[in-house]
Formats: sequence, structure tokens, C-alpha cells
Amino acid sequence: MSLPTPYYHDEAAGIMIYCGDARLILPALKKADLMVTDPPYGIAHATNFSVRGMGGASWIGTEIANDGDTSTRDQVLEMMTGTPAIVFGTWKRSRPAGTRSVLIWDKGPASGMGDLSFPWKGSWEEIYVIGSGFVGSRDEGVIKGFTEVTWESKGRAHPNQKPVKLIRYLLSKHPGHTILDPFMGSGTTLRAAKDLGRRCIGVEIEEKYCQIAVRRLEQSVLPLGEAA
Repeated sequence: MSLPTPYYHDEAAGIMIYCGDARLILPALKKADLMVTDPPYGIAHATNFSVRGMGGASWIGTEIANDGDTSTRDQVLEMMTGTPAIVFGTWKRSRPAGTRSVLIWDKGPASGMGDLSFPWKGSWEEIYVIGSGFVGSRDEGVIKGFTEVTWESKGRAHPNQKPVKLIRYLLSKHPGHTILDPFMGSGTTLRAAKDLGRRCIGVEIEEKYCQIAVRRLEQSVLPLGEAA
């Protein structure tokens, strides 16, 4: 099987984007040193929250592709068996096979609406660590201090966007030079890898997010909202 033509290729930085289904593209890719990804969680997520009088975000009512169950996540992880991985997820579904540890990302007080009739907010997410080769100081398993802008009008580009600084922190825990993100969304992993001088390959099924990722990668200095 041959690879499709890259959607974007920055040869000098070693950054490449493929637009398509990761399950079809990964078999032709060489193994990466580390996978960092935010896959479909399997919860049929659709953002319905909007700000009164402001119309809400452009993705209101739209679902994440292949988010009906965890089969897409699990297929991709199985294809990358043997590659260390950092994978975002939710307690609402089973953890990926081979999970070595679970980190908790405390998103801060501005995030997490959830069930408004319930007296606690869902302002945290799970992060699954798979495989070996991780290094660095022995930090707490609850990760705090990394927040993301919550409104599209202030710079958010994807409903499930993660902070660039958070991804840079996670990348710092593994020395791998070639990073893979098979569910790259708006390109946060690629942006973080480029900031750290690492090579990165991203795959995204929706072209609109490929376009956004390219714009983010071509920025020499990130806006404050994206760097948060």
C-alpha cells in the first residue's frame, strides 16, 4: 500500500499532514517513536452549549467523526502496537488495552459543563499512558495549570482542543523524535512538536481541521489563546 499525497509537508521542520482515515493511512507509515493523540472517545459527542445572544460556536450540533463507539480508537491503537502512546479519553468508556497508567488532567474551573442538575462539573479528563521509554522528573499524576480558551470567538479552533502547553509537557516525558497523531484535529500535537524541534506526522479525516492545522503550523508565534 502506498501513502496518499500529503495534505501538507514542511520538510525543514519534519512536519507532515495526511487528510483521510487513519485506519487506511497508518499501514503505509513507518513506525513512530511516540504517539500522542486525542481520539474519538466513543460517546457520540455533540456540543450543544451556546452563549445566549452570541449564537454559539460553528460546531454546535455536529458530532465528532467515528465517535459512536471506541472501535476506531481501538483499531488504530492495535495497528500501532509496540509504539509508546499518550492517549486522551473518558471514564465513561473502557480504557485502551495495554494501559500502563492513568493521568488526570484538571482542566480548571472554566471547563466542563456536563449535567447541570448534578452538583459537580466534569472539569477533568483521563490520559492513558501505554508502553515504555518515558523519562523526566517524577511529577504528580493529576496535571494542573494547563487551561484552554473555551470560546471559538477567542481562538478555540476545535470543540475538543487541548492546550499546546499541555501537549509540550507530555512530549517532554519521552525522548522520541518522531511523533504521530492519527486523530490530529486542529493540529495541537503537531504545533507542540514543532515548537520542540521534533518531527511529527498528523492524520485527520476532516479537511476543515487540516486547513486550520496548516494555519497554526505556519504561525511563527502563537496567539495567547492557543499558547495557554
